[in-house]
This record gives sequence, structure tokens and C-alpha cells, in this order.
Amino acid sequence: MTAADLLITNARVLTMDPARPRAGALAIAGNRIIRIGTDADMGGLKAKHTRVIDAGGKTVMPGIIEGHVHLFGGAVELETLMLNGMSGIDQVAEAVAAYRKAHPHDGVLLATGIAHEAFGQPITRQILDRMVSDIPFIMGCFDHHTMWANTKALEAAGIMQGRVLPVGNEIVLDHNGIATGELREPAAYMLVQALTPTGGREWLGMTTGENPTPPATAAQRELDMSFFRKGIDHAASLGITSMHNMDGNWYQLELLNTLLERGELNARVEIPFHQKNTFEIARVEEAAEMRARYQGDMLHCDRVKVFIDGVLETYTALMLEGYPDQPENMGAPLFTAEELNEIVRRADRHGLQVSTHAIGDGGVRRTLDAYEAAQQANGKRDSRHRIEHIEMIDPADIPRLKQLGVIASLQPIAGVGVPGSPHEPILSRVGDKLPWSYAWQTLREAGATIAFSSDWPVAPLSPFLGMQAALTVVPIRPDCPPQAQSLMDTLHSFTAAGAYMEFREDRKGTLKEGYLADVVVLDADMEAVPKTEVVNVRPQVTICDGRISFEA
Repeated sequence: MTAADLLITNARVLTMDPARPRAGALAIAGNRIIRIGTDADMGGLKAKHTRVIDAGGKTVMPGIIEGHVHLFGGAVELETLMLNGMSGIDQVAEAVAAYRKAHPHDGVLLATGIAHEAFGQPITRQILDRMVSDIPFIMGCFDHHTMWANTKALEAAGIMQGRVLPVGNEIVLDHNGIATGELREPAAYMLVQALTPTGGREWLGMTTGENPTPPATAAQRELDMSFFRKGIDHAASLGITSMHNMDGNWYQLELLNTLLERGELNARVEIPFHQKNTFEIARVEEAAEMRARYQGDMLHCDRVKVFIDGVLETYTALMLEGYPDQPENMGAPLFTAEELNEIVRRADRHGLQVSTHAIGDGGVRRTLDAYEAAQQANGKRDSRHRIEHIEMIDPADIPRLKQLGVIASLQPIAGVGVPGSPHEPILSRVGDKLPWSYAWQTLREAGATIAFSSDWPVAPLSPFLGMQAALTVVPIRPDCPPQAQSLMDTLHSFTAAGAYMEFREDRKGTLKEGYLADVVVLDADMEAVPKTEVVNVRPQVTICDGRISFEA
């Protein structure tokens, strides 16, 4: 009989295994779970080296699978000025002044997390100049689709008079042809991100899909790997054992592989090939090369990431009809229907999964059409293609997710009915379509597979914040159906559904004998915690691949 390296006892184990949904204890040897059962069932597995973790009657569950994250960018932002939740010019100015006092030698000030409407007026370079005028000051929106820069930053980047950019990206100019300070989408804001200490390398996987040019030096690579370690440590402290990254390039894979070879990769990471609208369509074939080179349980590539549209806040989400407050504007598609169809067809032919950012109902329709076209061209298979966000969906498209086997990869913290979340500008953008916006339960009841995530650093990484949002969301109009989730559905969407989404439900996402030992021991009984207090739950121990990656 194999002795256990770790025994977790006196637990309320929620396994996510329908055949055995509950247990009281589990045993781990190496990187596998070797027994699930009661405390008495663990007899004979304890040896001199065995560590016993008494869960104190609290919840033990599968390690959380974060299904939509920007790991590198989020990790770097752990060290930047965070403005989340702030409103008013004075409050932000005070935060900026305090940060500068604490960091007097910084040559560039980078802040993030602000909302479009935070100042009660359009954000301009002149407003930022009043806060910081002597060094470049760059302030990012929480959604990471817009940034604002002061005059110093715009001058340093050489874009005061604008620049021709790819479709969907814009340096906003005033009536005199001078930059206002607003930079929409990556091709615009990366021009000022290049001024930061990292040179914006953390966002290349999203903004260009390319490696750093010129290539990163040895010192820069070490710096960037240190950020990855910090980001993964942060994730482990929140019970996360796996992450699906939503931006990708060869550089990130190389850095993570180096950490893996050094024994320093403490979470499982999946990196996609990011097919940009600046690429030739044939470049999607490169994803198959990534998959061939990186195919392990700790680090792998099996997916192509695509953006079909932008976001509601900037009127760039693709709509089926014009926006209620801009009837002539239907959004900004990043690919034509024909281009997207061909990208998906090629990726699908290689057996690759495609995940498409689609926020507007027009973006969702175009994405579903592309997935259906791939089935018709290549034959139906277990493709598990994904749609990221689905903030709006036309009622006619709701049943298509189940019919096509498409996974809804959703971020509950984004819901407009989440207590404490602002209703504007979203209500003005969706208008009468609110009943089919953020329709998590509607999609679930229609048979779609639902996986939850954060979209960190667009939102905080904490899965417990997302869980509380899913549990407590309320209709904000009488015509809106309830979208609140049950506890077990919520936990399933943060664990087993994430494993299914990456074709690894045969080894993780569930606490089951023979499965990978990815486990989190919480400081509370999730079934007893009030819905409005779930955000306060914390991991006591996080275990990834049989190793303790975090301990309180």
C-alpha cells in the first residue's frame, strides 16, 4: 500500500464528482489523489513523512480553475497604482500624489483600474496634466480597452497629431487634430506603454501577438519571470491551481517553460496562439506548432484566441442593431464574417479549440455562425469552442450554444445587476435588450456549459468575489429574468467546468482517486456562509500537483 504524502482530514469535501459528491477526507501521494472517503478510510496511509492537514470541518474542494485571465499583465499591475472604485478628479489626484511621494524616482507613472465615467466628464490629457506634468502619466481603464495619457507621454510617444492605426484602434483627436489623451484599443495605447520600465512586454501577447522586438535581454527575461512568479503566487493565495491565459505569444511560453524547468511553476497555465487582425489568416496554422511543442499537464497550448469586437463602454462591441443612444453605430468588428469563418475553419481542421471575445449580440452571432460553418466544412467533432464574455445575446442564438457544443466562458463580476456595480453606462448601451444581457442562468437553463472566471486584471482575481457576484446578482428591471446561480452550479463553473473547457476533465477539476492533486482547503464551510459574505472566504492551503503552493 502506497503511503500518503499529504492527508486532509476532518473536512467537508465537495468533490464535484456526481458519483461521489461528498467525502470527509482525502489522501495524496506524489501528484495524485490516492484515496477519497472518510477519516476512517485513511487508515494505513499515514507514514513518518506524511503531513496531516486538519481541515477543521471546513470546505475542501478542487483547486480553482481560472478560465479567463491575463497573467503577465495582471502580475505587472500588482506593482502599479490601482484606481479601482475611485471617482472624482480630486480623489484620483490625491492617490496619484501619494503614490508619487512613495515612489519619487519613478520616471513614468502608470495607473490602472479607472472607470470611463469616474470623472463625470470626458477624461483628457489636460486633466491628467494637472495631476502630473513633469513625467509621462498613463492611466488605464479597468477594462483594458482604453488608456489615457498626459501631454508628456503623448509627446514622448510622438503621437500628439495622431497616427494611422489598424481598424478598431484609435488615437482620439480634437477638432484641431491634436490628441485628446484618449487611446482606444491596444495598437493605440501600446505606443505609450512602451515608455514603461517593462516596455509593455507584458501586453504583447494581447496587443501584437508577437515576441519583443528587439528580443528581450537576459536581464529583462529574468525580470519578466519574476513577474510571472508574483502573479502565480497571488493566484495560489486565492486557491487557484490552473489558469487559461487569454493572450499569448512564444515569449510567454518560453518564460513559463523556463520556470517549469527550474521547478518554479506553481500553477498550471494554458497559453493560446493569438490570431490578430493584423496577421495573414494563414498564420493561424502557427497554433499547431505551439501545441506540438508545449503539451504537458503544467504548461500547454491547444487553443487559438480571437477578438471579434471591443466593449460596450466605447461603442466597439458589435451589435445586431445600432446602439440605443447612437443608432447609426453598430460597433467595430475586428474581422469580417468571411475572415472569421476562415480562421475558425483552419484552426478547427487542426483539432484546435477557438476562444472568441464577443461582447455584443452581433459579435456573438458572428462567432456562432463561424463555429457552425467550421462544423459544416470539417465535420462535427467534440470541438468545445468557446465564447468569452457574451454580455449580450439575441434570444434566437441562446439554444445554439448547446446545439453547437459551444462553451460560455463568463465573468460574473461583470454583471450589471451585481450589488454595488454601476448601472451606467451599460444600461444606455443595451437599452431594451437588457433581459438578454449577462444572461448566465438563461444560458445554463438552455443547456450551455457555463465556466466562470475573472478576466483579471480587468477585475480582481479573487474567485470568491466572482462567486458572490454569481450568487447575489438581481434583476434591475421587471422584464429581466433572474440570473443568480446556485452554490453548487457556481462552484462547478469555477472547477469542473474549467477542466472540461480545456479537455482535461479526465484528470482535474474533480476530487477523484487517480486524478491530479489540485486541492484547496478553505477557512469556511461554503454551504454555511451567507451569500453576501462569500467574498471574505480565504484559502488556508492550496495544493497544486501534490505540492503546497500557498499556506496561510
